[in-house]
Amino acid sequence: MYIHDRRVTYSEISMRGYADIAQIAEYFQDCSVFQSEVLGMGLEYLTEHHLAWLLASWQIDVDTYPEMGSQIRVSTWPYKFDAAFGYRNFMLQDENGKRIAVANSQWILVDTESGRVVRITPEIASHYPMEKKADMTCAPRKIAFKEEKKEQKPICVPKAFIDTNQHMNNAQYIRTALEYVPETFHIRQVRVEYKKAAVLHDQLHPFVYMDEQIIKILLGDQEAHPYAVVEFKNQI
Repeated sequence: MYIHDRRVTYSEISMRGYADIAQIAEYFQDCSVFQSEVLGMGLEYLTEHHLAWLLASWQIDVDTYPEMGSQIRVSTWPYKFDAAFGYRNFMLQDENGKRIAVANSQWILVDTESGRVVRITPEIASHYPMEKKADMTCAPRKIAFKEEKKEQKPICVPKAFIDTNQHMNNAQYIRTALEYVPETFHIRQVRVEYKKAAVLHDQLHPFVYMDEQIIKILLGDQEAHPYAVVEFKNQI
């Protein structure tokens, strides 16, 4: 398990005064990157070997949200490798060890030159000690979206959303989808299924379904072919 202790900063909180679900996703994402760096499997290794880990899906369950200035502990651990897929859990706790949020994620190893999925090598696998899967109820990776959708105005992917893979960063899909969540909707869970990486200046066409308990946002092209599907729930 890799652990990163930190404080919630002012620049990380939303207008409500706490770190929102997109910021929690960023904490988790950063923690996984930090672990890979410590294990010698970080950006330098991946760039040298023309590899990248692409996120296939998230599920983040939230008990509460950390406020500005609070001490938090972010932790992560892989629990399974299977061919080209890596599975990783995350935990967010307060200074007393109480759980704030827990997450499950699935990642895919990709050759950045060919764009093809590749098997996880014995060298990579040997650097990551496997641990027990987190105690959480995991929904399927795929998000069914058969409800009637309402199309919103398209969004152009800006430079600020692009990461070192030259793709729209994983957490930015959640942050973009949050624009369609009413202030009265208290998010307890987010799931994201990533389908195709958006790049700089792509036009994201949001298609939204909403009821009292669930909000789904498909961020896709003009024909509603998805880059990602985001699902928010106000109950777990």
